[in-house]
Amino acid sequence: MMMTLTDQETEVIKETCKVDKPVKLIELSQEPRIYRIPGFLTDEECEFLIDTSKNKLRPCNEISSGVHRSGWGLFMKEGEEDHQITKNVFNKMKSFVNISESCEVMQVIRYNQGEETSSHYDYFNPLTTNGSMKIGLYGQRVCTILMYLCDVEEGGETSFPEVGVKVKPIKGDAVLFYNCKPNGEVDPLSLHQGDPVLKGTKWVAIKLINQKNKETGAPTQ
Repeated sequence: MMMTLTDQETEVIKETCKVDKPVKLIELSQEPRIYRIPGFLTDEECEFLIDTSKNKLRPCNEISSGVHRSGWGLFMKEGEEDHQITKNVFNKMKSFVNISESCEVMQVIRYNQGEETSSHYDYFNPLTTNGSMKIGLYGQRVCTILMYLCDVEEGGETSFPEVGVKVKPIKGDAVLFYNCKPNGEVDPLSLHQGDPVLKGTKWVAIKLINQKNKETGAPTQ
């Protein structure tokens, strides 16, 4: 049975840093740890990320490590994350996660009708040579913050098939999910996918949070 989000879930975390608007996290799953963050981005922030990206997008059609990703996207270049609006977004993130210098740059992706991302893991596989190398260089991808930059008329949900959680894209909302367990082990239940867009267009921004320490506990209290 799929669980569709409502506004009635219990608020479990409140903002602890100085930001313009308190950030609340709503727990959707304990294993893996998944939280919805309603109204995380303002309309201005959503529009800024779209406007600064729309003329630079490149096709993402690819199949790598068994993952099929369609759509159009980009990774921000060095210095592009220094704009004050982007910094404000990161400040809000810092109220519940630890953003280190090794964290990867933000990615922006646009999905048109029929485009999707197949089920995959965001963590680096520590049992592979390539995964171990990346963990040593950047730290493990302990969690992911997925931000919705627009409403989607139909489809485009973020689904976690192992635990039956399905998140509807709503402009300004975000999803925080942990790719690792609190003890630092990778969490296979974090398998997720971007469902096909059935009608309309889907814009998302993604920030992967890397940590080199072993402990990856709950969001900052």
